[in-house]
Amino acid sequence: AKVLAQPALIPAMAPLSTLRGLLQRSFDDPRLRQLFGRYATYVGGSPTHAPALLSLIWQAEAQGVWVVEGGMHKLTQALAALLDQHGVETRTGAHVDRIEVQQGRASAVHLSGGARLPCDVLVHAGDPRALATGALGPSTAHLAPQTTRAKRSFSARVLSFAATPHGPDLAHHNVFFAADAEAEFRDLMAGRIPATPSFYICALDRGQTSTPPPLERFEIITNAPATAADNPPDSGPEDLSPWLHQITQQMTQAGITFSPTPTTDAVTPPHVFAQMFPASLGALYGQTPHGLTAALNRPRARTQIPNLYLAGGGTHPGAGVPMATLSARHAAEAILNDQTSTSMSARTAMRGGMSTA
Repeated sequence: AKVLAQPALIPAMAPLSTLRGLLQRSFDDPRLRQLFGRYATYVGGSPTHAPALLSLIWQAEAQGVWVVEGGMHKLTQALAALLDQHGVETRTGAHVDRIEVQQGRASAVHLSGGARLPCDVLVHAGDPRALATGALGPSTAHLAPQTTRAKRSFSARVLSFAATPHGPDLAHHNVFFAADAEAEFRDLMAGRIPATPSFYICALDRGQTSTPPPLERFEIITNAPATAADNPPDSGPEDLSPWLHQITQQMTQAGITFSPTPTTDAVTPPHVFAQMFPASLGALYGQTPHGLTAALNRPRARTQIPNLYLAGGGTHPGAGVPMATLSARHAAEAILNDQTSTSMSARTAMRGGMSTA
């Protein structure tokens, strides 16, 4: 709305430029280009194909970066406690067979065990592609059709473990860049695991006021293609040893070691993410952010079914805890606005009926 009211903002958004193009014009030092190009991976993309508008991310981060005290799972626990206080029943580990639609409205959710949960309003917080592919039944297969046409974002290989670190003092967020950024993204765009990837270390217990425990929690993340091309169907168990050896070697070169040394049992690869999030194909950020209008093509809170709403990383404004939380707020606002509009329409109809009687 602000852009429409102020057309002068459009040139500043660099609508015809990629992030890589903007960085080439902005920095002479290739290391700075690589550093700021990393922000394309925040939404599962490559700087060579993502729009220049993503430069807004680092400008937002310049205002400060926040962590959830105790780890991101504390946010889930806080939300669960809030729901419990309001008398909400929470079910986990329940597979949804289909969404029932009657007279154009979502009327119930059917679970695999045979349970039928009636609803007045329904929020789908999974990947919208699950609706479009019919994974939740034929009644909702017409929703979010763009998700079946658009390419998927990148995925990742994630190493999660607890250990005592040795070497340089780590911050909460740490990125160790590959020597050749171009080669890394060429591999990703071709659907290959990068031979020498950049890797991100999240030291979950750092960046807060308390002293880290002897065994700290860590996540090490490298980008990977979403289609799990490294482990096609029927190819047998995936051998993650070469990747872990490569990452360990790169960390050793940076002077970083962990005790105990993490093993492949602690790795979550793209095909496991695909199993965890139905119809996502392992993409961690929904559909691709590549293309000048990619952001405009993401599904929004409202759908063609009046009482079925969308939230989560696959919807507008995007993936990541802050963005997914915003999408939930958008869904809540849409629900409240629609209920208020319906209520006002009903009252107007009643008054009209009384005046003519």
